[in-house]
Amino acid sequence: MNDPALEKKYHSKLNGDTVLVLGMLALLVSVEGFVLYKILSETWEIAGNFFYLYVIFVGLLIAIETIGCLSVRNSIKKHMFEFRYYD
Repeated sequence: MNDPALEKKYHSKLNGDTVLVLGMLALLVSVEGFVLYKILSETWEIAGNFFYLYVIFVGLLIAIETIGCLSVRNSIKKHMFEFRYYD
């Protein structure tokens, strides 16, 4: 892009999209945390013996979601000038 005003507009819109992607990630993690809490609170006598498996599973789930959200942001950043995404 050669127009500084348009470039500034695009980058501010990209920041807005970044906030949306991070909000989506925070919502996913909070809902998963709530579900995990409810499951563990109801079945602690049984699940307490292999709690580490829950931690590993949730850790992998959060890592995969984070990678996915970052790749969405990078894709938007890469193509925002090509497709006139913010016009």
